[in-house]
Amino acid sequence: MARTQGRTKAPISLLLVEGDTDVLFYKRVKADYLDKENLRVTIRNLEGLYNINRKIVDKLDSFCDHNRDEIVRAYCCVDRESRYGKTPGLDLDVIIRNIREKQICGVHSVDAIVATQQIESWFFWDIEGIYKCLRVPHARRKKNAYRPPEKYTYRDMIKLFRDYGKAYNKGKRLRYFIDQLDIHKIVKNCSELSDGIELIKRQAGDVTSHLFG
Repeated sequence: MARTQGRTKAPISLLLVEGDTDVLFYKRVKADYLDKENLRVTIRNLEGLYNINRKIVDKLDSFCDHNRDEIVRAYCCVDRESRYGKTPGLDLDVIIRNIREKQICGVHSVDAIVATQQIESWFFWDIEGIYKCLRVPHARRKKNAYRPPEKYTYRDMIKLFRDYGKAYNKGKRLRYFIDQLDIHKIVKNCSELSDGIELIKRQAGDVTSHLFG
């Protein structure tokens, strides 16, 4: 078990996110909700959902190999891509079975934080912040537009940006936009996200093993 100066170290909460846009967003979540609790949080980019289960297991294997004295609690932060049904390809049972088969003993739990239906759907909760970023005149802002947000997606965000002469391109170029969003409004209205944050906090000090103990 990981120890420092004679006492057990708290686990690392490893957030495995879907892409560059998600990295930017979860860095804000980390700064506003997790760092203030002095939690040990690390974010890693899965770079898409293709072969998602294998990617997650490989990422955990590599991370634990480079951090052999750490306890890791993993959180798969991905999109559902639909208002209903399962996240494409994501199967925690398969992931956990492979972790056990590979004996990646540093991993003590794997959970999912799933956006319905995409991370852009969450962004629409702060439509006022989006309008502000796009410099939309107040007279043209429709504050009750895009409700409920889970109906709207990446494609709707592209169209909204295009309507005001801007381009919505996923990735690091969205840093300014992500920084303008009201993270507290989004967390307050997104139960998947707020529940995920509370789960991370709740498990952050738990050094018992759920997968191997």
